[in-house]
Amino acid sequence: MVLASLQDTFGLLTKYPAFWAAGIVAGAALGIDLFLEFSGEVFFAGKILLLGLLLVPFFAAGAYGTAHREDRSMAVFLEEGKKGYFRVLLPGIVLFLATVVTVFLLAIPITLVLGENAIAMAGSAVFGVILSFAFFAYFYDVAAVTEELGVFVSLQRSAAVVLTRLWQVLLFYLVNLFALFILGFGVLIVWSMLVYEKLAPLVESGETFAFDAANATATQAQFITLLGPDGAMITAITYAVFIVLVLPFTLAFKAAFYARHADGTVEEPIVEVGEYDEKGRWYKY
Repeated sequence: MVLASLQDTFGLLTKYPAFWAAGIVAGAALGIDLFLEFSGEVFFAGKILLLGLLLVPFFAAGAYGTAHREDRSMAVFLEEGKKGYFRVLLPGIVLFLATVVTVFLLAIPITLVLGENAIAMAGSAVFGVILSFAFFAYFYDVAAVTEELGVFVSLQRSAAVVLTRLWQVLLFYLVNLFALFILGFGVLIVWSMLVYEKLAPLVESGETFAFDAANATATQAQFITLLGPDGAMITAITYAVFIVLVLPFTLAFKAAFYARHADGTVEEPIVEVGEYDEKGRWYKY
């Protein structure tokens, strides 16, 4: 079934350009954000990134809606984007706030128990919380758009699909990670070839470019200086291309998988057992 969903994914990417539109918007926002950070314009970089994050739910909802209705017209895309925008955005905000609160609640006992070693443990705790929420809530957006669900109902629906189709979902995640690795590795090779002249002195000297968390700003500045303006531009464009390739695939794969596996996960209505008396009154057993 996962392989069939993968085949459906390429069909969706071919037939519905809305998936690519979502990737282009996200890629442009993240690429410009990275380039502005390299240029020292951190303030404007944050604004561009926030704008991109606010626009992506509209394009994602439009893509899900057009694929679900099997109509790729602009009118349907705009209609589904407007109708599903907050259905995608609001659960994401709820998940973000829940993650922040959970991490904060975990930070208190971790700090009390580990003391100075709490910083090293904090990273693992944050990663574990994010992974847990993402594992169960991954399908909330496509569920909210295709079934017109509310904030918490869409999250519950996503968790129900994960729990009732656990092995298929695990395989689905593995295929996603494999595709992410392949695309990331390919883009990394292309980036290395494009900036090789910038990094050649460092490679030929045999020096290591170690990352120091305590001096992260200084390390980033050294790396930006090493790349130069041209290298920074190439890095930002390459990163944007990676997002343009990854996001449409993940959205289309999610939509295809959900369409095949969501059926049968809806709770069946409870059938009450009883009988009517001679006056037409119902008595439940």
